[in-house]
Amino acid sequence: MQEYLSEIFPAHLMPVGVPPEKFMEESDSDVLKKPVYKVKAVPKEKNVSIHTRWYWPFASGILAAEAVALYAVFFVKLQKATGIFVVLYGILSGLCITAGYHRLWAHRAYKASLPLQVFLAVFGASSIQGSIIWWVQNHRLHHRYTDTERDPYNIKRGFWYAHHGWILFRRKEEDLGYADMTDLHASKVVVWQYNYYFFICALTSIVLPTAFCGLVLNDWKGGFFWGAVARLVGVQQITFCVNSVAHTFGTQPYSDEQTPRDNWITGVITLGEGYHNFHHAFPNDYRNGVRWYDIDLTKWMLWVLEQLNLASELKRFPRNEIMKGRATMKLKNAEKFAKKVNYGTPIDELPMFTASEFVAEVKERNKKWLVIEGFIYNVEDFISMHPGGPKLIKSGIGKDMTNAFNGGVYNHHYSARNLMNSTMRVGKII
Repeated sequence: MQEYLSEIFPAHLMPVGVPPEKFMEESDSDVLKKPVYKVKAVPKEKNVSIHTRWYWPFASGILAAEAVALYAVFFVKLQKATGIFVVLYGILSGLCITAGYHRLWAHRAYKASLPLQVFLAVFGASSIQGSIIWWVQNHRLHHRYTDTERDPYNIKRGFWYAHHGWILFRRKEEDLGYADMTDLHASKVVVWQYNYYFFICALTSIVLPTAFCGLVLNDWKGGFFWGAVARLVGVQQITFCVNSVAHTFGTQPYSDEQTPRDNWITGVITLGEGYHNFHHAFPNDYRNGVRWYDIDLTKWMLWVLEQLNLASELKRFPRNEIMKGRATMKLKNAEKFAKKVNYGTPIDELPMFTASEFVAEVKERNKKWLVIEGFIYNVEDFISMHPGGPKLIKSGIGKDMTNAFNGGVYNHHYSARNLMNSTMRVGKII
């Protein structure tokens, strides 16, 4: 058992990768230093046996818990009172991950009082997602190396890998990227949780829910199978959805440089973590769902904790910068959409006519042309369809109808201009 535990929770603090190597030495004569870094490529693992890559301590524990949870679903009756406990304790477990592991320790999005830190550290262990140090290290690597081979839950390796497979496989130490963890190593609460993680985890994940359901609800069996195991597996799967679902389904209103997406359904399921596109764009904001109506339970909980003086200095990214992100994506999406639209012959490709040549085309070749704002339009096929009747448009053939088009007779809409430019524009007056 001791050997098993030491493999998962070694006595020393976990290494956190090696800082990027300098590729080129800085010259002492340079006024402005220009260091260049080279990151070693991650070797491919395709030729390595899956059995040697599996992280058996984690894999066996997680798969065993999932098997027990499936057994509970089919063979253990869920009493109403136990079901209520499962939901409430599951939400508490999840909030300690989202508000504690994620927004407090991974992103330093706010400051927590000592009692709140202890509470989040203790009950954050109740869903067996690893110690704060282990969880945060992986998450910081995820943000630094999103969608690359150094991303621990790289969605480019497939949906299943990002959701579940990543935690079953051992990553070689030399293949990990670098994440600065000095702030957590300096935290007494975090180091205390790390050193006593196994005991805290056993107490909050198994003993406490089983004992509560047994002593208070008189349901020992349901307390173990549902209150302990099924609950923790459910919270794990919900957390894993952030790595998979939130990188696959949804919209990208703030950035499309990487895979994260906003999805309100995922937001509901994950207690607010589903607004993942915003989160990757503005990771230090204590909110994931930034709009007041976004369903971000963690955000609302942190606001309440701030009112109670248990949390402080909640970080909010400047609203103007957030709007810039939305505006940039709206413009980018508009440009993509515009490329699908036919705007007619480009202006620089239109044939040029002098005024005399234009008049000659109309009089000598009987062209049904008129001029608006320096462009020549062939209205021959449009005369019978003109909303103002054929008489007025016929009277403008061979003439400059700019004034009439722009309000002299009727101030035409953009739709009229677009129709003419894409279907009737044939030249330009020089």
